[in-house]
Amino acid sequence: MNTYDHNLWVLDDERHTISLAKWQKTIDVMANIFQAPAGFIVQHTNQGYQVVIASQQESNPYPAGGGVIPLNCNIFCRKIMQTREKLYVKNAKVDPYWDDNPEVAQDGFMSYYGLLVSWPDNTPFGTICVMDFKETDYQKDYLDLMEELRNLVEHDLRLFEQYQTTAKLATNLEKNNHELMEAKKQADIANQAKSSFIANMSHELRSPLNAILGFTQIMTRSQTLPPEHQESVGIINRSGEHLLTLINNVLDLSQIEAGRITLNEKNFDLHRLLDDIHDMFQLKANDQGLQLLLEPAENLPRYIRTDEVKLRQILINLINNALKFTERGGISIQVSQQSSLTKGGKGEGGMIQQPKTIYFAVEDTGAGIAPEELDKLFQAFSQTESGKQAQEGTGLGLSISRKFAELMGGEMRVTSRVGEGTVFSFDIQYQEVAATDVEVLRAKRRIIALEPGQPRYRILIVDDKPVNRQLLIHLLNPLGFELQEASNGKEAIKMWEEWEPHLIWMDLRMPVMDGFEATQKIKASTKGKATTIIALTASVLEEERAVVLSVGCDDFLHKPFRDEQIFKALEQHIGIRYIYEEIEPPSEDNAQQKEVLTAENLQALSPELQRQLRQAVISASKKKIEAVVAAIAEQNPALSEAIATCFHNFEYDTILDLIPKEEV
Repeated sequence: MNTYDHNLWVLDDERHTISLAKWQKTIDVMANIFQAPAGFIVQHTNQGYQVVIASQQESNPYPAGGGVIPLNCNIFCRKIMQTREKLYVKNAKVDPYWDDNPEVAQDGFMSYYGLLVSWPDNTPFGTICVMDFKETDYQKDYLDLMEELRNLVEHDLRLFEQYQTTAKLATNLEKNNHELMEAKKQADIANQAKSSFIANMSHELRSPLNAILGFTQIMTRSQTLPPEHQESVGIINRSGEHLLTLINNVLDLSQIEAGRITLNEKNFDLHRLLDDIHDMFQLKANDQGLQLLLEPAENLPRYIRTDEVKLRQILINLINNALKFTERGGISIQVSQQSSLTKGGKGEGGMIQQPKTIYFAVEDTGAGIAPEELDKLFQAFSQTESGKQAQEGTGLGLSISRKFAELMGGEMRVTSRVGEGTVFSFDIQYQEVAATDVEVLRAKRRIIALEPGQPRYRILIVDDKPVNRQLLIHLLNPLGFELQEASNGKEAIKMWEEWEPHLIWMDLRMPVMDGFEATQKIKASTKGKATTIIALTASVLEEERAVVLSVGCDDFLHKPFRDEQIFKALEQHIGIRYIYEEIEPPSEDNAQQKEVLTAENLQALSPELQRQLRQAVISASKKKIEAVVAAIAEQNPALSEAIATCFHNFEYDTILDLIPKEEV
């Protein structure tokens, strides 16, 4: 149904004025052609008939804008509005239709010819007409001309309606834009409130965890802690790490929703990552009586560039879920490289080079997921019935994993059959890199002292929480540092002026004066610029890093931190050199394995075993590898163990180079 406003007088602008001027000329010309004393364009309203345009003649008793003619007076126009047809009255006084209308000759008009004027939706607008004081007998050409003039008026009404539509759209658009701007403003306020809440909760939750995890690290460094206490400390540490994971999941989701999560790409060894994750869950799988198979494809690249931390988190989430909901059978981790070419290009062979993609799938033989529950798997804080029964987690792992996969250029999928199991799969984009571009991971060595011949380094620890200051004191004091404490920024400035420390560990949120202001005041002087200040904060918001660096801090560490992060920062910023605990020489077992794994020993195997070993290496099939290692163990257990170690370390080339070549 048309919703246009059919009141011509709602607009008072230039277009309206132009239309009325055109109509005035039209009526004046029409009155002259018909040699009539009056011509009109009349609009019908609920109150009566409004003369919109009147011919400009002295004989015309109804000027335009002269008020509303009552409905019962304008009997000619009223007749047209009732019948919706044109009306020609040559002489009203002798026309029998008008016998009962004494007002028919009101103001002396005897003759009338008029046509209905309609809006584009056929709603009546009014009439266009000529009136005369005498009897008339217009020819057909004159009557046709009146219809043409009526068409011109209706054309203008269409333009008027289109303009009205545009005006309404513009008004609505302006209103919608205003509402959108207001909604965005409110959303920004809400996001800011959420960010503040996240920052505050992060600080309040991570600060005590910093103490819990920090002191357990210090206790594990102790050489005198009894074994039963070491086990207890390990339980505390693992529980703290689990709590930190739950907190980080909530914070990760909040940052994802706010669009703050970004990729932190690095070069790394994919084979080692997969092996580490497999080893991480192997013991748990064994305890549950489950098989945990890692099945990398033969063509899987080893050295790649992508976000290693997020990839690790996705795989850990999926494998952990699979173990949680699988009671018998096992879990397989399948990894393969997808083709980077697709048909349809203009290049060689009509192929298009696509981004390189790696496909991951974690398949279990668990209870499966009902079809009606699949849709809510990736919803934040939502759990399936089996998840609720497990009473573990926050319902965030899959939601975050899916977001991470999308951020890495892929997507996550799930297929499941109740009673048979579930497959979670995802893909990521990556760049292949050379082995020389990957940082070699060195075995962790325990720091036991500072190298001699160095200055006695002075370190100031600034934190309003005594437990956080004590944590750093317990960590650094045994190495021989000079240490001082301050509980707020004001104390820190005074201590810095008097003691001139080489480095300051600066907490950011403190009473009296916070770390931001204290850092600015210290760095404002030449002496302060020579002092290294490293911020320690429980906030995880990346935008805070930029603020911290802008006020003059030289670096930024999150709480809870690990002891190696503290030692590395000291080494990096003030050049401290450490003495490390000596690494034990390779065990006799490793040396024996190298002596056993020789071309001669492999050549001593049966030709069939050599063939099976070669196929297992080339295919990188976990099942084939386990089968051939077991078969070799029957002939040469030591060689079998050495080969298994190489497979475990993904040293396929080492084995392949030692296997005798097949005779052609």
